[in-house]
Amino acid sequence: MNRRLAVAATALCLLAATVATAAPASAAAPTPSGAPVAADHASVRLHGSGSTVLDSRFTGFEGDPVQLTVDARADDLKPLETTRGHFHVRHVHTDGRLVADFEGDITCLAVGGREAVATGVVTGGEVPWFPGKPLIGQKVALSVEDDGRHGDRIGWVWGFFGAPVSDCQGTVPFIRTTGGDFTVRG
Repeated sequence: MNRRLAVAATALCLLAATVATAAPASAAAPTPSGAPVAADHASVRLHGSGSTVLDSRFTGFEGDPVQLTVDARADDLKPLETTRGHFHVRHVHTDGRLVADFEGDITCLAVGGREAVATGVVTGGEVPWFPGKPLIGQKVALSVEDDGRHGDRIGWVWGFFGAPVSDCQGTVPFIRTTGGDFTVRG
């Protein structure tokens, strides 16, 4: 075989291998009958409960226990259309007085690796520490880093304090949990 023919044959083999491996993994695969099967969309989930104790970054609330509970699911391709879930937040002052206790519906869930951001709307609760603050209908963002048995990290943004909250966007999980466990799947 001459050299030109060998180079051309090698190029064609490489091109065929490249095309074969570049096919999308989610493409429909034929069934034994030959009919295509729809691609399976991955589901993402954030589930669990975690507690923490506020540190010196929370002036006036140092030492206060806070608990977050979240249960949310979504199709990772359409999080705004498919997210379903619920959240609950409880914050008590060190002297036992209630600072905030509210809950609501999760409206968007985004997952990347071990981290998740869930945004939602408050549907009920109270913030007696902040009388006159509008609560119902306000947006919140909850973020979680699932560190398994090493303790998780959580973060939050409260729209009722004037912070902007956009769907599926939140802050980094900035404080380590002291109890509970979150599971992020996706």
